[in-house]
Amino acid sequence: MIYTLIMAKILSETQLQQFQSHGFLAGLDVFSVRQCEEFRSRTEEFEHHHPDDVSWALDIKCNLLFDWVYELSTFPLLLDIISELIGPNLLLTNSIFRIKEPLSSTHYGWHQDAARIQVNPAFVIVYVAISDATTENGCLRVIPGSNEQIEPFHLTSYAERQVARVSHVDESNAIDMVLRQGQVGIFDCNTIHGSSSNNSWKRRFALVNDYTPAAAQQSVGTGSGQLVRGSYSKKLWGKEPKPQGSFTKNNIIGRREILNSYPENVLMGPLSEGQRPSFADQHQS
Repeated sequence: MIYTLIMAKILSETQLQQFQSHGFLAGLDVFSVRQCEEFRSRTEEFEHHHPDDVSWALDIKCNLLFDWVYELSTFPLLLDIISELIGPNLLLTNSIFRIKEPLSSTHYGWHQDAARIQVNPAFVIVYVAISDATTENGCLRVIPGSNEQIEPFHLTSYAERQVARVSHVDESNAIDMVLRQGQVGIFDCNTIHGSSSNNSWKRRFALVNDYTPAAAQQSVGTGSGQLVRGSYSKKLWGKEPKPQGSFTKNNIIGRREILNSYPENVLMGPLSEGQRPSFADQHQS
């Protein structure tokens, strides 16, 4: 007798249809308060002991530096949900912290993450609410249905790189992605999104991850990622190592080598002819 194992679905048909039509899902319960507090504690411990490294180490591909970032990003329930949206073969192609200090003016203008380098099939972006995300503290905002196409954009400088900002946005339909601690919001890489400043007296604390179908291709260059589920083709994506320990010398060197070998990723954008890779990194004496 042959038994077939049928895995229970996590997302409803309504949720799947909403993601396809609106380009986002919000309010998914994934992490416990304890997981979030432990993650936050480890981050703040790092900030305390390495103040000179915070600006770059919590930026692009921090999943290559910290085993605890990788661990949270590969939590089975989260990967199950992502698999239902984009398929069983998954790459973690970026992790980045998004922390807004109390009463901070830090904000992110309207943008589409795949504007400069398009990815097909599209990857998804997961906002993990390590703290509550509210309208007051500058939660993520999305434009429903804006994932159909790349809109005209202009470039502006941010964190030693050029970033795309959508030139004209109708904000009348914008939705605040309000999340409780431990919840996640997921959106298509082409969904227009942004956030306002933190007008509260508390830190707004988040980890933002990119998950890419292993069969996806970039319109420019070759990207890289950590295989976190299933299989992939080395012809399409460079292989990134799993971090060993937290902020070790080998991890720092490994991240540097990845960003130099595969500099044309969606966050850093395409290189012009003769241009060398440029990214925030530890000062090398």
